[in-house]
Amino acid sequence: MKHLDNRVRYTKMILQNALLQILRTKRIDKVTIKEICELAEVNRGTFYLHYSTPNDLLMEIEQQFIDENISHFSSYMALDYETIHLAEVFSCILQNQELCRVIMGKNGNPRFVERIQQLVRPSTIDSWQAQFPDYDRSDLDYVFDYAFTGSMRLILNWIDDNRGMSAEELARRLDRLGHYCHLAIREFKK
Repeated sequence: MKHLDNRVRYTKMILQNALLQILRTKRIDKVTIKEICELAEVNRGTFYLHYSTPNDLLMEIEQQFIDENISHFSSYMALDYETIHLAEVFSCILQNQELCRVIMGKNGNPRFVERIQQLVRPSTIDSWQAQFPDYDRSDLDYVFDYAFTGSMRLILNWIDDNRGMSAEELARRLDRLGHYCHLAIREFKK
């Protein structure tokens, strides 16, 4: 049975690697099962044993990334967004730079970033609501959307070309920008 599990893991790994290689140059909605199978050197039947579509394969890759790294994100979210925890999140992203470049980039699934946003939103808004109990949750939602979108753009630029910027330096910069979000929340009440 263990031998079978190893074969399944290996097959999934080569299919995932093939898809990621294709996504470097082609959008997910243009990828075919035939391309994946040819690159992975497996037949279509093998693909269909595990997945129905290239999107199913990509969703499994995304979920594995989230599952393997959620502790980094959770510690950051749970500890009032301290810069050191944010640096751990960015170190995790940097260790998976090529994967992140593909799954978060223009050829990946645009809904992946939305999934991350939905994972982060409740704890962020709850934290802000605790810090600013007088503010409307809808105002906090506006600020969150603005901050998240801007932060993701900076992170994606950093993944593509970090010019030697460390995870700690990016964390410091985003932390400073985060302070301006708190100022914006205060301004909503004026």
